[in-house]
Amino acid sequence: MTRKMLDTILPWQVVTSSVTYEDRWLRIRSDHCLTPRGVQVNPYHVIEYPNWVNVVALARETLQLVLVREYRHGRREVVTGLVSGTVEPSDAAGAADPAESAARRELCEETGYNAGELKKLLVSYPNPANQNNLVISYLALDLVLGGDRLLDASEDIEVVLAELPEVMLRLRSGELRMQAMHVAALWSACAHIIGSDNLTAAAVALREKLVTALGVA
Repeated sequence: MTRKMLDTILPWQVVTSSVTYEDRWLRIRSDHCLTPRGVQVNPYHVIEYPNWVNVVALARETLQLVLVREYRHGRREVVTGLVSGTVEPSDAAGAADPAESAARRELCEETGYNAGELKKLLVSYPNPANQNNLVISYLALDLVLGGDRLLDASEDIEVVLAELPEVMLRLRSGELRMQAMHVAALWSACAHIIGSDNLTAAAVALREKLVTALGVA
């Protein structure tokens, strides 16, 4: 694919736009669009979410992966996944990076762990076809257990410790299913660990296990 070919893709023109639904969680914007070829697309619904965060949290010393299990009504299943959540307006108060503030808050609220260090792994689009938000994923290290969990009234969350190489093997085999952006964050975390030169002895051992499990040459 050449640069010239990419330049032929142009954005749609928004003729009119209106908010057709809004609550505390999301807003639905309905656009009347006109494509560069003159095709009218009306309505085109866009879901406006706040930005989301994912946290790949590794316990201090053991470097076990901190996962959460909770009921997800969309699938009507109990699903295992990463600590995750929404960047809230309060996360921006006095914070240089609201997403990092949200990641620290969600980690403590869901698990009781506080992170000594956060590394930004990945910024991606959950679904750019009809969502406008970003998802920002972090690697949390030097965890200290001692914060107060603060769950919403509708939340019932079980905290699970797992070996990261085993989780990756179970994902690859299809034995374990997770939300897609959690999987992307986990692969990014593995790439970071495998490619890093500045690792503790425990992290070096984890890297060796990941290389073996994932068949990285």
